[in-house]
Amino acid sequence: MIEHLVIDDEPQLRGPTLIAAFAGWPDAGEVASGSMRYLLRKLRAKKFAAIDPEIFYAFTEVRPHTTLVGPYQREIRWPSNEFHYWRGADDLDLLLFLGREPNLRWKTYVGTVLALAEQCQVKRLIALGGTFGSVPHTGEPRVSGTAMDPSFRGALEGLAVRSSSYQGPTSIHSALLDACRQRGLASGSLWGHAPHYLQAAPNVKVCYGMLRKLSELLDLPVDLEEMRGAAHALELRVDRLLADNSELQEYVRQLEASEERSAEPPAPSGEPPEIPSPEAVVQDVEEFFRQEQQRRREEGDAPPP
Repeated sequence: MIEHLVIDDEPQLRGPTLIAAFAGWPDAGEVASGSMRYLLRKLRAKKFAAIDPEIFYAFTEVRPHTTLVGPYQREIRWPSNEFHYWRGADDLDLLLFLGREPNLRWKTYVGTVLALAEQCQVKRLIALGGTFGSVPHTGEPRVSGTAMDPSFRGALEGLAVRSSSYQGPTSIHSALLDACRQRGLASGSLWGHAPHYLQAAPNVKVCYGMLRKLSELLDLPVDLEEMRGAAHALELRVDRLLADNSELQEYVRQLEASEERSAEPPAPSGEPPEIPSPEAVVQDVEEFFRQEQQRRREEGDAPPP
């Protein structure tokens, strides 16, 4: 699978952990990609390799972007799948992968990711995902997950990360985790659950919740204060938007009550739960945010989250 990689450097790492995030279907609210971009920036991770996108995407579905880079000069930006590395203290090294769920040749794509992981002597893999759900924007964000390795699974349980048996349409996460299982590589996933009525992207509050769990899991010294402040600001902003709408406030209270008494395990086995159908989404909530966005545009203000 190495032929699909473009490798610029060969970092010397000490049994690193590979953290992977994929834009696209398994990235509701840009929870996974937003979390990864924050990690890349805060850790100042260095790019060293990428996957050639040519055989993995239908470019009529995932279109490249054209950007003006100078007078009469344009640059095409293809779907990117990039590997970065970070060397930490106490033998804590990371490979950080930010890609896009492919349209085609999933087995080859997964094999390519794991070929580089094997070359870098990765000792475990964690996949990040985001899903929409019937959860409130208030309180502690719901983070769920699963792990194939018993000790890894025990560590997640120690962080109050619960799992469930999901069956249904699958994402690249399941293909990746299954390939890890076949290779004997410890692996697991973390999923952040974003409120289905809030289309903020990235949903920084859910990103913050997931990064806190990840930091505790790996004992990762990453500064989350910036993300924590943005998460608090987002919640306050949504609260202000709901202040004059008693029906929406009541709906959020119902979600809060449901969250408190819910006994069903929220986490997918490497998968997000089935995204709610449009009929399941409260129409009043959608209409409220559409009207608020239109009003702010007309007044020249920034759009709401």
